[in-house]
Amino acid sequence: MAVIDIARKTVVTVEPDAPLSEVVQTMRSERVGSVIVVAEDEPIGLISDRDLAFEVLDGTGATSTTPVGELISSDLLTIDADAGIYDLLDRMSRKGVRRVPVVEEDDLVGIVSLSDIVVLLGMELQQVANIIRSVSPAYERLPRSDGDQPY
Repeated sequence: MAVIDIARKTVVTVEPDAPLSEVVQTMRSERVGSVIVVAEDEPIGLISDRDLAFEVLDGTGATSTTPVGELISSDLLTIDADAGIYDLLDRMSRKGVRRVPVVEEDDLVGIVSLSDIVVLLGMELQQVANIIRSVSPAYERLPRSDGDQPY
C-alpha cells in the first residue's frame, strides 16, 4: 500500500514568517496538533503543539511574535507519495517522528501520522479476525464486531 492511500490530503500550513500566536490560533481553529511550514508551496518544517509547549516551558525566549521559521529544524523528514507503508514506518522510527509530510516532486500533497497508521493496522486486523471467524466453527456463535452475523 502506498503512503498516499492513507495520507490526509488536507494539510494545514503556515509561512515561516508567521508569528507563534498565529500558529497557535491556526491549530486551534483547524483542530490539529501540528502545522507544516511551507515556503513557495514546499514543506520546509513542521511544528507541533508539543514543540510549542516545550518552547514555552524551556524558557528559550520564544514569544507570541517569534516567527515560526526560527523554531523549526532544518532536517524535515518527508516521504514520496508512492513510497510503501513499511518504508514510512522504518523512516519514522529511525528519525523519531510522529508526523510526516507526503510529497510528489517536492510539492506537498498530504500528511500521515502515526495515528493514521495505527488506525489502518487496526482495520486490517479486524478484517483478518472477521475472515477467521467466518471460516472457523469455534467462532460461529460469536457476533462479529461489525454487527453482521457470521456466514
